[in-house]
Amino acid sequence: MHERKKKTWTKHFDFMFLDLLFIEVSFILSYIFRFGLGRVKDVIGSSSFFQPYRRIMLLILMLHLVIAFFTDQYSNILKRNSAEEIKRVVQYCVNMLVGVVLVLFMRQTSDTYSRIVVFVFPVIGVFVLFVYRYFYKIYLRKEINKAQNQNCMLLVAPYHKVSAVLREFNNRQISTSRIIGIVLTDNMAELEAAAAQVIPIDAEIADGDSDKLAFDNENVVFDGGFSNSIHGVPVVGNLETMYDYAGSNVVDEVLLYMDGEAADEAVRTFISMGIVVHVSIRNLVQVPNATINRINGIPVVTSSVNNVSTRQLMIKRLVDIFFGLVGSIVTVLLTIIIAPMIMIADPGPIFFRQERVGKNGRTFKIWKFRTMYKDAEARKAELMSQNKMSGLMFKMDDDPRIIGYGKKFSLGKFLRESSLDEMPQSFNILAGSMSVVGTRPPTVQEYQQYELRHKGRLAMMPGLTGMWQVSGRSDITDFEEVVQLDKEYIENFSLALDLEIILKTFKVVLGREGSV
Repeated sequence: MHERKKKTWTKHFDFMFLDLLFIEVSFILSYIFRFGLGRVKDVIGSSSFFQPYRRIMLLILMLHLVIAFFTDQYSNILKRNSAEEIKRVVQYCVNMLVGVVLVLFMRQTSDTYSRIVVFVFPVIGVFVLFVYRYFYKIYLRKEINKAQNQNCMLLVAPYHKVSAVLREFNNRQISTSRIIGIVLTDNMAELEAAAAQVIPIDAEIADGDSDKLAFDNENVVFDGGFSNSIHGVPVVGNLETMYDYAGSNVVDEVLLYMDGEAADEAVRTFISMGIVVHVSIRNLVQVPNATINRINGIPVVTSSVNNVSTRQLMIKRLVDIFFGLVGSIVTVLLTIIIAPMIMIADPGPIFFRQERVGKNGRTFKIWKFRTMYKDAEARKAELMSQNKMSGLMFKMDDDPRIIGYGKKFSLGKFLRESSLDEMPQSFNILAGSMSVVGTRPPTVQEYQQYELRHKGRLAMMPGLTGMWQVSGRSDITDFEEVVQLDKEYIENFSLALDLEIILKTFKVVLGREGSV
């Protein structure tokens, strides 16, 4: 039988429980730090003085569950190094502190509690959580990597792939399986051709002067100075003898690097023997980020630039709805002030609407406060020679089409530098044609000139802000750099990266960095 991998939410329940235990302990330690050891009896007794702090401990419990569900706190936790672990622990404790402070502020009860207790407990928490996780992970890794706790796996692969497969398989801190034997799938002619090449399998094996291989009809026999193992793993047979080996030895799993009818037969035979079979996707097709899925019942290998979980997309959309709703309300209020200013400066439409290209080529209408004169698009052609961008974008300094150009106060320039002209895009975000964080949506004219490599930046929904905007905005003059930044965002997308970009956006907007 094969145990399917559990979801992240339940897979590391032990860490969830221990984190809760130690973060509560950290809070108690901060209480003792503030009021002294003499107050320990308050914690274990029914002291009325400690009663308000019990409410914070209950709040910590609820915040812990929220953080565990809505963040990737426990994703690949056993594979992290110390630097990554301390980063995750700090993130956890900062989130906890922000949650506690916000709740106390909203309830207007912050005066009831000691600020030292509230602000010291996450500091203690960072130390306590990191230390316990560090030693607990050492213990778990040792337990998982014990031979008696691992499944015995048989590797079935061609000779030229074995070395690379073993290196990759063993290049992990933890493994629930260990390869106990190798079956070579090559026929005699292929093995003899491989043996004729004076290329040792690896330095460990080639300790003799001869580099020839000798074979018999039943088993592959390494002779002339070669050992009968590759990277320390014994070669136990070929396609004709592997079933006998699996039947007479402990084999829990088989990893197949085969295809065609021989692979079909091997899968059926091993499954009939009660052995779990893994067929290497890489052997079937070379694709990045490959995952196994079903499309209307058809098993397929799926590949994409990045694999994103449903939970991440759901949270991202909830964030979009929140910001879109708040932004739409702010836009309505701003319109009351900005609309008359635009009408006076240049009578005409208040809003600028333009068809843009979104995810994978879908078109939509983008909304902005109008910052240019009504004939701006008609005059664009005559200004192309002053385009500061190299590539498929248009931007220029001191654009004469901007409302108020040449005057002491330019309304259009003010709206652009303050980014207020972008606020109506809150309607696009609320409607779902844009996101808060994404890639810059190109015009239809720009999109029609795209080369194939440029279209990769449209793999995600366009955003109000993004990697390009917080990396210099209009200071970046190379379109290829914009494409690279957008692709970098898509390939490394995470909720934490979105939050980082949002925070940087406030800094960029308030500092008016790189705006035109």
